[in-house]
Amino acid sequence: MRAFLLTSIALLINAAPALGWGCEGHQIVALIARAHLTPAASAAVDKLLAENPIDPAMRQFCKEKTGDPMADTASWADDVKGAEKTAIWHYIDIPLTEKGPSGSLAAWCPPIGPPVAGPTPGKDRPGCVTNAIEYEWAILLDTSRTGPERATALRYLIHFVGDMHNPLHSSDNDDQGGNCTTMKFYDEDRPANLHSVWDYKLIEHELQTKKETVPVYAKALDRQYGDRWTAWGAAIVDPTAWAWEGNKVAQTVTYGDLKPAIPVEQPVPHTDCSAEREKVSALHIVVADDYFNQTIPVIGEQLAKAGYRLADLLNRTF
Repeated sequence: MRAFLLTSIALLINAAPALGWGCEGHQIVALIARAHLTPAASAAVDKLLAENPIDPAMRQFCKEKTGDPMADTASWADDVKGAEKTAIWHYIDIPLTEKGPSGSLAAWCPPIGPPVAGPTPGKDRPGCVTNAIEYEWAILLDTSRTGPERATALRYLIHFVGDMHNPLHSSDNDDQGGNCTTMKFYDEDRPANLHSVWDYKLIEHELQTKKETVPVYAKALDRQYGDRWTAWGAAIVDPTAWAWEGNKVAQTVTYGDLKPAIPVEQPVPHTDCSAEREKVSALHIVVADDYFNQTIPVIGEQLAKAGYRLADLLNRTF
């Protein structure tokens, strides 16, 4: 249900698309991953991307570039999700009421399939972020596939592994993954929603506060969490476990640290989220230093974890 609302809600509330992370977050994940690629994997990634470039005529939301091929393609999957009908591949709506992990995600993740035919042509392809990672990884591993097919799979993997580590991409509180909420971010005049706060606002605030660039911040996170490489970057590639992990972070931190708290609700199908926005707006939530100081360490950890896991996946591939 969230897919067709993402763009309109974001435009109405924030004038920016709802992403797994914003431009900076996805670039940070890719840069951290780059630092842990083997020489063979690093060269193979660059070769595949260089030989099968993004269409230069394609409109790209992220304008600032780092000069790293992985980082500068990290948001491609958001740019094409409308045309490729893959918007719902970027998340999995595990209800915040779940107290998992409980194993299978089948209740919230239909099998990957072609666009739905019939009375609603053009609908997004079935799937979710966990099985989309498995699907695209299989394509990347298949050396009989064409270069463009494997480069596309690589770009999806760079993005989807990042997406999975934003807790709002593996949780739902009857609010379209935090999109159907209204709150104030510091002294900004325009209202924000929880998804935009976690996508980019908290990261941008951290970068501005520290007066750091994306590459400098990525290196700092890598130094901070370098001793976790063995635990995070040499474990089983397990998107299902990552989804449950993100859902737990959403419960305890993303929603758990809000004051006043947003009531936990079982998601139900509905065609718009105006009622939910009104309910949350009535709570007069202000995201400022208290919330920032509680959550930014967790965001940094999630970004580092995503980078290490992406590096491990690509090292295994190449």
